[in-house]
Amino acid sequence: MHHKPLDKAGIIVAVLCALHCLLVPVVLPTLALMGLSFLGYELFERIILGLSLFIGGIAVVMGMRHHQSWFPLLFLVLGGVLYFNKDAFGHGWEPLMIVSGAALIVVAHILNLYLCRIRHHKPCEDVEELLNEDGALDEPTR
Repeated sequence: MHHKPLDKAGIIVAVLCALHCLLVPVVLPTLALMGLSFLGYELFERIILGLSLFIGGIAVVMGMRHHQSWFPLLFLVLGGVLYFNKDAFGHGWEPLMIVSGAALIVVAHILNLYLCRIRHHKPCEDVEELLNEDGALDEPTR
């Protein structure tokens, strides 16, 4: 299994989550009229964010097998902490915390893909084919 689709999914979910968090307060009255008020519940937000971090964690750990760098995981965790604690500094800072958390999650995925590509000078999915069952890289002989 390749981590590239998971990284792309993680980027999409993080951006959608940020848009959701930023737009729901504005459209919540309309959502209630349409019977979609559950979209404004904090539990719903936490579930979506948890899903985003779960996908991100799998993708980053799979990428770490290739590039052996902890930076994507660091950015992912930091983004998740900012996102989960978006209201820690009050409602005035909440939009900045949401955007910062989402940006760090997106950077984690982009960095994961980039580090894999530059480490082996080829796309991640090509490197995946060279891994043996122990996760070590079998470099082709030249």
